[in-house]
Amino acid sequence: MPHHLHFWGVRGSMPVGGAETARYGGHTPCITVDGGGRSHIVLDAGTGIHRFQKTLADPGPDGWDFHVLFTHFHLDHIIGLPFFKPLFDARNRFTFYGYPYDGRPVDEVVHGILAPPWFPVALADVPASQTFIELTGEPLSIAGIDIQPDQLEHPQGVAAFRLMGPERSVVLATDYERGVSTHLDARLDRLASGVDVLIHDAQYTPEEYVAEHKGWGHSTWEMAVESATAAGAKELILMSHDPDRSDEEVDALVEAARQSGFPIRAAYEGLSLDI
Repeated sequence: MPHHLHFWGVRGSMPVGGAETARYGGHTPCITVDGGGRSHIVLDAGTGIHRFQKTLADPGPDGWDFHVLFTHFHLDHIIGLPFFKPLFDARNRFTFYGYPYDGRPVDEVVHGILAPPWFPVALADVPASQTFIELTGEPLSIAGIDIQPDQLEHPQGVAAFRLMGPERSVVLATDYERGVSTHLDARLDRLASGVDVLIHDAQYTPEEYVAEHKGWGHSTWEMAVESATAAGAKELILMSHDPDRSDEEVDALVEAARQSGFPIRAAYEGLSLDI
């Protein structure tokens, strides 16, 4: 039986609203995988986690198991966590995964997300149980999904994940700037080798990148195509849409990328894949 991967937030940097972004959506990154039974895998906890939350039924007396994997700890990838209602239900269990940040272990970093004065309730005081696992590059197996993490190029670092389900493999490489380090580019090429679906940052057009965004930790659609080609991926999904980019402008970016001949589409809120 396949597992279902869902996109709940695909916007980069900050959430946006309005008719001009309604089709692709304005929430910041959150992707989930149905783990079967009581388990949910959550990749990043941007504002899109609110959309995910609204789909959850009452778990009954045994609660839910949430496995939250952080690519990194920039605000757009964590800002939804304090408002995720299942945290405030003692029936639920949370396991948080992430690489250390600047020598600080993942539990210390995550505790800093829910803490005064940024939020009125400290993480230590929420009812749900919490476990913390520091990523080291070793493979994980969570709820029937094999997961291989690795680290890529972004200010303060970023994790990429390869998820291998019964039917398909997916690599998430959001907030990644290709071309800064050949060593880290080669890491992604290995991680994504032969993958069925590569989800890749494409926040900028080539012109925007050259003009003012080099070194900001994000890629262009050309870089995304380069990654997909180098890895031999079968399909490329562009993500981390710039907050100033309208739906029509995302359409134009995708159309330009498709001139490469590679199978490409843009992520949008509500998109689902079987893996």
